[in-house]
Amino acid sequence: MQTPPVIEELVATCQAALGGESPHQTIHAAMVDLFADPAALAAAIPPFADDEVATSRRGFRLGGEHIAHQSDDLTVMLLDTLPGVLQPPHDHSMNVVIGVFEGTEEQRFWARTDGGVAPAAGRALETGDVIPLGARAIHAISSPEGQAARAIHVYLGNIYDVDRSIFDPHTLEEHPMDSERYDEYCQHA
Repeated sequence: MQTPPVIEELVATCQAALGGESPHQTIHAAMVDLFADPAALAAAIPPFADDEVATSRRGFRLGGEHIAHQSDDLTVMLLDTLPGVLQPPHDHSMNVVIGVFEGTEEQRFWARTDGGVAPAAGRALETGDVIPLGARAIHAISSPEGQAARAIHVYLGNIYDVDRSIFDPHTLEEHPMDSERYDEYCQHA
């Protein structure tokens, strides 16, 4: 997939925000504006072709992923989440803004406790919803049966070059993030 012009504009807006006083808030506000007309946004972003959606070693098809921008201080990603898979709890170790422009992205959350992590209230991000997550947030995403979710995730850092954690979905034991463990911890919905 080539980066659509609307996403190139978002990247430029985010880059400009990084030099400001509160980048996370500025990017959140820009995303809210962008997602005010989710149908127009969806029309401007072509869906992933079948050959752009990889299958993991264990046979999971999580959805499409396109990195529109990646630098030390910003990653902008287009993400499709396919139904049928519960992705594992993980953190990002940086602020994030997530917006859904088509479908529903189910967010499950956990909070750190003295003994590790514990489940917290979840939230379904519906078409047009935008949510900021703090650097300490722990979440997992999925989409409801029969309905894929299409979203933009904006990370205030390089998501591929940071120490992150992933959590065993059964025991909630914390481990360093790696793709093999991510695949191992995915579950059928």
